[in-house]
Amino acid sequence: MTEEAIDKTQELAGTAKLKLKMKNLESDRDDVFRDLGKYYYQQIQTLGVVDEEVMDIYRHIEEYNQKIAELKQLLDE
Repeated sequence: MTEEAIDKTQELAGTAKLKLKMKNLESDRDDVFRDLGKYYYQQIQTLGVVDEEVMDIYRHIEEYNQKIAELKQLLDE
């Protein structure tokens, strides 16, 4: 009975390690996605856009940038 409990504990620890490793990889992947998005955002600013869907996303980001700038100005006052 004790041996079964030890085996189960080791199994759970192994599962927890795998889940943590998976979460870390997902987080790293999301960082790369974010970098890719920043790169294309800068390309849009420099070269313009052909795709209307991308332009909508760009406009949305600009709205956030404007709101952030307004809040920063309020903090500086």
